[in-house]
Amino acid sequence: MKLPKEMQKKEKSKPKRPQAVKKREGQQMGSRQMRRKMQQQGIDMNQVDATRVIIEGTEKTLIINQPEVILMKQAGQEIYQVIGMAEEFSPEEITIGESDKMEEVEQIDESEMKPEITENDIMLVASQSNVEKEVAEAMLIECDGDIAKAILLLKNRP
Repeated sequence: MKLPKEMQKKEKSKPKRPQAVKKREGQQMGSRQMRRKMQQQGIDMNQVDATRVIIEGTEKTLIINQPEVILMKQAGQEIYQVIGMAEEFSPEEITIGESDKMEEVEQIDESEMKPEITENDIMLVASQSNVEKEVAEAMLIECDGDIAKAILLLKNRP
């Protein structure tokens, strides 16, 4: 028995119910499913904000720039998963240390940074300690621009 054309159209326009997706062998779970399964097993997962990972070995050094790092904690142990493209270097090519940073710090320390003493600072010290502007300015210079120290020294002087 054939249905009239109007009935055929109605059957075709019915929304189809979602069918279960058949998984292929070796197919991985989605990240949400994976997180849920790991939480059920007592594994805590957190994303680590890293810009570079360096793995030093005796024969080679691996550097991974802009990696995706995931920290997993279970039973008091930490597991780091690093995802990214690694570049190989020989140990002689790379020196990883604080020598470059230390040179920069020393240069900053060597160049004496003198504080800028403004007219407002001088007026504040003079009014708070009841002294002339010239005396307040001299004390500020002596105290390296420390307003509070200058006021205290001027108030407590004999």
